[in-house]
Amino acid sequence: MGFFKLFHSTKKDEENAQREKDCIDRIKQAVCNKCGIDNFIDYDEFTVAFAGSKDNMDLMLEICTQKYDGKEYLYASVDDEVSWQEWDFDNLDEFEKDIISYIANRVNRTIKTVTEVNNKNFKVTSYYMDKNGEWVCFEEDSLGSKWVCFLASHLAESSETIKTYKLKN
Repeated sequence: MGFFKLFHSTKKDEENAQREKDCIDRIKQAVCNKCGIDNFIDYDEFTVAFAGSKDNMDLMLEICTQKYDGKEYLYASVDDEVSWQEWDFDNLDEFEKDIISYIANRVNRTIKTVTEVNNKNFKVTSYYMDKNGEWVCFEEDSLGSKWVCFLASHLAESSETIKTYKLKN
């Protein structure tokens, strides 16, 4: 019985690894098509960067498998700052589309991210700089929960960051 369980576990790990590779390949292809790029940095089979350099990767996407509620799902993370769980989406296609949108909105752009934190609101707004040097809002996420905002106001600070996402030699 123990041998069968070990064999089955190995097979499942191989299936998960293939599913992760297929997912990252589809995301790379879609970002390339959407942004008109054909370069990125392959770190390994499960990790790719769309900006930065080999020594300092940015827009680094990692895909892995996690268990949730007794089932195995894909989990994605970009720069260890933003993450997606497949179980939060209706299907794999929606999961991938959300990741593609996030990355494609940043590739070869200068991005300003404004985080506003107070007792009543926690809001993150992202802007890209257009060709005229103007900031254009393309994402806005906020949490209105009093409890979350109270915690956030004690753990985080309002901030503004500007970063350019481009591949470097």
